[in-house]
Amino acid sequence: MRRFAALFAGLLIAFAPLRASAETQQEREALDTAGILVEMAHGALVAPDLDEAQRFQSLSFAVQQVFAFDIWEQFLLGDRAAAFSDSQITEFRALLPDFLARLYANQFGKGLDRKPEIQNARTVRGDVLVRAQIPRAGDSSLPVDWRVRQIDGQGSKVIDVMVGGASFLILKRDEFAALLDRGGPAELLGFMRTFVKG
Repeated sequence: MRRFAALFAGLLIAFAPLRASAETQQEREALDTAGILVEMAHGALVAPDLDEAQRFQSLSFAVQQVFAFDIWEQFLLGDRAAAFSDSQITEFRALLPDFLARLYANQFGKGLDRKPEIQNARTVRGDVLVRAQIPRAGDSSLPVDWRVRQIDGQGSKVIDVMVGGASFLILKRDEFAALLDRGGPAELLGFMRTFVKG
């Protein structure tokens, strides 16, 4: 894990001068954030010297560096957060980084042929969408947009991931709402625990 922490620190420095062509400072910072995620996540997913558990741990570390978990929590739970006890909300917050890392691995970690290619950034309603292509075996690729927002005191953070126009945030909010309506926080937490295990 120390190796990935050192890599993260190095990437913060390395990406800064590479984005001079972006139109705004906000877009440059969003591109840097996406670049760090791509480098760290790809490195974790394909690391030949790590076993599956270690690769997942490294991927979770990468996600923790660049995702805005408070935004994800607010959107995923909404008013239903009031139904959680203190211990349940604590567990939810502890599970969320690994849950998002598992979601990332399931979506992007299979059939990974080459490192994802970041293409451009554009500002949309105050956030920045960073477009990338995730190469697959052969000549196919998967389009992805990372929605990045400037968070006070945190810098640029990922607040959504969109694949082919479908928002992870919206899809998971609806899934979480159905689980909470059916069985309350206990049902959702049980689902998250199982999902994280893979």
